[in-house]
Amino acid sequence: MYIRWVVRRHKNASVADTSFHDAYLVESFRDQQGNPRQRTICYLGNIRQIGDEFPAIERELFLLRGERILFSVNEISEGDREEVMRMLREKVRPLDNQEVLKAFTENVRWYRRWWERHGGMPSEEEMMRIVRETRGTPGPM
Repeated sequence: MYIRWVVRRHKNASVADTSFHDAYLVESFRDQQGNPRQRTICYLGNIRQIGDEFPAIERELFLLRGERILFSVNEISEGDREEVMRMLREKVRPLDNQEVLKAFTENVRWYRRWWERHGGMPSEEEMMRIVRETRGTPGPM
């Protein structure tokens, strides 16, 4: 098995330095005559590239979706799933601690601004209770 990447440029490439990378899980086999062929097992999703980079949050979402899709395909073994995820991570780097901390900080900043405009901001104690409740809670799969 391998990942076939199909890259599409933005429709107006002269204005937007953006391309879209579609990932397909493909396997090679030989037909009845012994000729090599490829079969698409599943579509793993796409990710946008701006300039030379995949945006941080889009990287994380792409990897989460890819993992969810892989777990939905029964014909793929656990070992193959791990190998496919390794191949995806070679092209689409997972977030590092610094990026997660930055994203978390920006999200808290966004919520604070929203609450300041709309009222009803939780107390510091309520915020800490929310953070504590998320410990040990599995995320969506």
